[in-house]
Amino acid sequence: MVVWFILSLIGSACRSVRPVAAEVPVPVKTKGSLVADVFDSLLTRQFDYEWLTAKAQVDYTDKSGETNSFDINLRMRKDSVIWISITPLLGIEAARVLISRDSVVLLDRVHKEYTVRDYAFLGDMLRTPVNFDMIQAVVLGNYFTYQRNDKIRSYYEEEPYAILSTLNKRQARRAMEEKDPSTSVIQDFWIDGNYRIIKSKITDQKLDRWVEASYSNFTVVNNRLFPQNIVVTFFATTPVIMKVVYSKVMNESTLTMPFTIPEKYDRK
Repeated sequence: MVVWFILSLIGSACRSVRPVAAEVPVPVKTKGSLVADVFDSLLTRQFDYEWLTAKAQVDYTDKSGETNSFDINLRMRKDSVIWISITPLLGIEAARVLISRDSVVLLDRVHKEYTVRDYAFLGDMLRTPVNFDMIQAVVLGNYFTYQRNDKIRSYYEEEPYAILSTLNKRQARRAMEEKDPSTSVIQDFWIDGNYRIIKSKITDQKLDRWVEASYSNFTVVNNRLFPQNIVVTFFATTPVIMKVVYSKVMNESTLTMPFTIPEKYDRK
């Protein structure tokens, strides 16, 4: 379905111009620290911006195992809007997406139609809450709250990383030992010594499904670390996988978000 494709696309990312060191994990030093201190260090080192533009190549593997590759142009205004142009490799623009705080609009240039969906519809379809802040955070590799009342309750070490979790330590130990269908949705974040998220994972043991985003090859953009590669995996009965490599990312003073629906396009 078109909307599922768009939601899968949202984890996209971009490559910056100034690489950091080689891909050697930076050990995290948290022993003896309080959960709040580790979490605060993560928040203060998140990627920040006002306007952002980027280009990326995406490989998208659907539930049947078929992989499609395409290029995207991405424009973002902080906490406001995400604009995406989708182009098959070496082709012309096939679709354009506008993601605002209250809706997702897809302009399908191939079939000359458009789709408008709110987040309530998307949440019902995916059987999981979705909102703009979540999408923005996944794109940037930042922290986000999956469920409104969730908060980070514990951390434990898994060298060379530390894992921040919404479970308390007793629940976390039990979750590592065996599945517990009575447990609420679990949200975990793997962080390195730079206090950047290397992996985030949401696990719903009751429905036996999870979604995971992995970040690597960090580069310096506007004095902050930005992930050059992202792999997003949605798993229920079969996996849906999206691999993204950024080719360009820049901070801008302002950007336009051109999005006009031609009169002859049908609403789907």
